Amino acid sequence: MDNDRGSISLMAVIMVFAASLLVTAMGQLNKMEHRAVEDSIVSNELRIMAESAAEREYEKIHLDNELLRDILTEGRKMKPLGETVENEKGRCQVFVGEGNSQVIIWAVAEKDSSKAQVCYILVFDEDTDRFVLKGCFY
Repeated sequence: MDNDRGSISLMAVIMVFAASLLVTAMGQLNKMEHRAVEDSIVSNELRIMAESAAEREYEKIHLDNELLRDILTEGRKMKPLGETVENEKGRCQVFVGEGNSQVIIWAVAEKDSSKAQVCYILVFDEDTDRFVLKGCFY
């Protein structure tokens, strides 16, 4: 009978220990899940921030053929152009330059270790004698 009480006590200690490990593991899983959701929200906010910054810069310069031609003829490397937006959601900067005979508008939004990028590519259309949007990449 004493032996049964000892094994029941040992079994109870093992079950309490296993339950505490399970509770700890579930708490860690919950933290990881919340972090993943927060990272997803931050990533989405940064993407929206980069999209709107690139679109604003595109709207400002896509009709300025002189500026766009200067960028192409100079072979201008990527330089910051326009305003840098910084708020509680992150920091976004727009770069404009030339690459492969194309004008590139590149917006980068960052917050901590998260980053989002959007790129507009403009090419010169000889038929219409103006720059046209070739593509937008995320």
